[in-house]
Amino acid sequence: MTWQTDLLEGIRTRAPAGSTVEPYGSVTEPGTLDGWSDVDVALTLTADVDAETLLGGTPWAWQEHQDGATQTVRLVLVDGRRVDLTVQGERVRLPASPVDASVRFDAALAAVRFGRGNDLIGMHLVLGIVRTALVDVMIAVDRATGTDHHRSGSPLDARASEASALLAGPLGPELALRAAEFAGRCRSEIDPDHRADWSGLRAVIASGAGG
Repeated sequence: MTWQTDLLEGIRTRAPAGSTVEPYGSVTEPGTLDGWSDVDVALTLTADVDAETLLGGTPWAWQEHQDGATQTVRLVLVDGRRVDLTVQGERVRLPASPVDASVRFDAALAAVRFGRGNDLIGMHLVLGIVRTALVDVMIAVDRATGTDHHRSGSPLDARASEASALLAGPLGPELALRAAEFAGRCRSEIDPDHRADWSGLRAVIASGAGG
């Protein structure tokens, strides 16, 4: 049994009584699963349920979209498992979103894309992470100088060189981690109390590399 089929069975067990759980995608063809595969599930819930309870794990990053009566949630758990939920009926409740939620999710997705050999999308996602990081640095410079008009550089322009060196490195899942770590360092320029957590991303990479 793979972690994907194990997670699916866990969702069936933990969903509120009377709910329906309908898997689709690669989890319905176990022979196609690998370490980069996620779990796709359509749910019709009879009651609200916390994501942590439903999935038997702690959410680390996620995206949520509401379209009429349909809730779509894409989650990465702290142990690296990934699941896409399409929810009807009641809702899956999510915890408070971390300040770096978009960087976390995009980094995990980039790692998967690189792991599958899709370097184009992987790099596209990494570039978005680096852009977000540099915006944080620009905000820090504005705050330090009291203006957003700058005729010359500042000591924080060194972050641009870091970004350039980062992007010149080899492609692969580890690039997603390096980009995320760079984003964490840049975030600390505007939020000194920020403590980056890349545990879920490292787990995604380890799971994919393990097969």
